[in-house]
Amino acid sequence: MNHTVVVTGANSGVGFEATRILASQGHDVILLCRSPERGARAVARIREESPDAALTVVECDLGSFESVRSAATEVRERVPSPRALINNAGVYRATLERTTDGFERTMGVNHLGHFLLTRCLEPTLRGARTRIINVASKAHENGRLHRRPLPEILTGPDDYRGFGAYSDSKLANVLFTRELARRWETTVVAVHPGLLATAIWDRNRTWAMRLVRLVKPLMGRPATGGQAVARLVTAPDEDLPSGGYFDRAARSEPTLPNRGDELAGELWDLSAEVTGTDT
Repeated sequence: MNHTVVVTGANSGVGFEATRILASQGHDVILLCRSPERGARAVARIREESPDAALTVVECDLGSFESVRSAATEVRERVPSPRALINNAGVYRATLERTTDGFERTMGVNHLGHFLLTRCLEPTLRGARTRIINVASKAHENGRLHRRPLPEILTGPDDYRGFGAYSDSKLANVLFTRELARRWETTVVAVHPGLLATAIWDRNRTWAMRLVRLVKPLMGRPATGGQAVARLVTAPDEDLPSGGYFDRAARSEPTLPNRGDELAGELWDLSAEVTGTDT
């Protein structure tokens, strides 16, 4: 029996590889992509390997609340109960940028966009035998969301640093996972797919990013991360404790700041307020 899986950022990197693997296993996949053209090219590549793959591209810019809401509406119309939602898409920005809604872009896309998407899909996710897989990162260990008021971090602090913002957003992914598991009955897990040679490192021209690109040949391949993510869609229920964290294929424990669970609740409440989902 086929199951539908929804994947954000499905046209490249880990998202593409997870989509390719799931399609080869017979899953229907809805690819949420900021660029429909790149999404279509990804579909064409996958169908070279799996000609009968059931793949649908839905435009979704996670940096725009309006676009996220529109995409969620289309997904709800297409599938009443997906097997899994994979919140995978991510960005890294070396310098401060903001989304169309006025939030710091790294946090806006990596956390707020996925928070809103998940909440908008709540009727199709909550209470069903559905899995939510949040692609986090070991970088969450360097997140410092408690260093200043959360509203300042969401909008872009004066002390903005690219790696710091990325780490904060990945910590937010882990905290969102834990709080979602506490509030919903749906199985939700976070996963670090590994340090991978993906395009996320190619879109910034700072000296630090030039150094990172020099060592990309030593990083893992995106296919490795795709396998780690796809495995969580098909793993037995007993292997997926809700709220759990995986370091690739291994069950692990995230590194959380003091008052981690309290911070998770505060982040949820603020995220719900700014995305208009607090009712």
